[in-house]
Amino acid sequence: MKKLITLFAIILYIGFPNNLFSQENDDLNAPLLEKTEEIDSVYTSKTTYRNPAIATLLSLAYPGIGQYYNGQKSKAEAFIAWKLLSDAFVIIAATGDPHYYPRNEFNVGKVTYITMFLASFTSAATCWIVGIVDANRNAKKINNFYGFTNPKEKKTQLSINPDIKIIPQPLSPTTQTYSPSFGLNLSLSF
Repeated sequence: MKKLITLFAIILYIGFPNNLFSQENDDLNAPLLEKTEEIDSVYTSKTTYRNPAIATLLSLAYPGIGQYYNGQKSKAEAFIAWKLLSDAFVIIAATGDPHYYPRNEFNVGKVTYITMFLASFTSAATCWIVGIVDANRNAKKINNFYGFTNPKEKKTQLSINPDIKIIPQPLSPTTQTYSPSFGLNLSLSF
C-alpha cells in the first residue's frame, strides 16, 4: 500500500510539474512574451460566452471536463486527478482480499477494507458532485464578469404576473365598506 501511494505521488509530480492550483504556466524555457500570453485563466480577452448547461453536462459525463470547457485547465486537472485517485482506491478496496495479507501489516482486515471502500467511494461521489456544481457556478460567474448574455436567448419576453390587491373603495358615499379587486398584470418587453 505504501508503494502504491508513493507511485501515485510520483505520477502526480511528473504529470503535473506546475502547481495544480496555479493560474500561470511556469515554463522557464518559453520566451517572456509567449509566457505572458499563455495564462491559464478564465479572465483573458479570448473568453467567450460559457453555457452553464453544457458545462454541467460535461461535468456530469466526467469530473473536470466542464472545467476544461470553462477554460480552467489547472482546476480541471485537479478534479481529474482527484477522481482517478478515488477510483483507484475504490478498485483496490473492492478487489482486495483481507486474508492475503497478515493482520498486523498495515492493519488490514475486513473492517479496514470496508472502511476504505466507503471512504474512497464517498470521495469519488463527492468529486463528481462538486465538479458538477463548480462547472455550473463558474460558467455563470464568467458570464457575469464579462457581461455576456445567452446568444440564443430570445429578446422578446412576455411575462404574466397575477396581481392581487385589495383596494379600498367605498360602495356608496355614506357607507364605509370595501370590496376586493383582482387584476392581471401583463408586460411585454423587447
